[in-house]
Amino acid sequence: MITYSVEKWQDIVSEMEVLWPAHWKEVAIDHETIKLAPDYRQYEAFCAAGALHIVTAREAGKIVGYHISIVRPHLHYMHDLHGFTDVYYISPEHRKGWVGVKLFKYVEKTLKARGVKKLFSGTKLHLDMGPIFERMGWRETERLFSKVL
Repeated sequence: MITYSVEKWQDIVSEMEVLWPAHWKEVAIDHETIKLAPDYRQYEAFCAAGALHIVTAREAGKIVGYHISIVRPHLHYMHDLHGFTDVYYISPEHRKGWVGVKLFKYVEKTLKARGVKKLFSGTKLHLDMGPIFERMGWRETERLFSKVL
């Protein structure tokens, strides 16, 4: 059985980072140019400021997925808290049933309880989660482009 909970950076980072290389290999592009190098100090600063929201998915106590978002007022809407998804991941062997949907539903519930009014999240075109977001009531609002310089 998969369980979901909000956890603190300092309590979870060592478990979460075990999944990062596989996550990076699967979703990142431009591997030869952009190497995985998490900014631990910035994550710690977000945590210390109360701006880091981490939800984990665990099976028998072992982490099998996570969602990390930054919680803060939007630069254009300073009176309302917004959640900006940093990353989300479910290990491939656990991508069955409603595990991912339940993760996002738990994220939505816990961010709403924190007073977040709007949550932003992206999806990779080569691993398009758009249909799942739409079934969950999300709207596509922007497209993001990137270019290696």
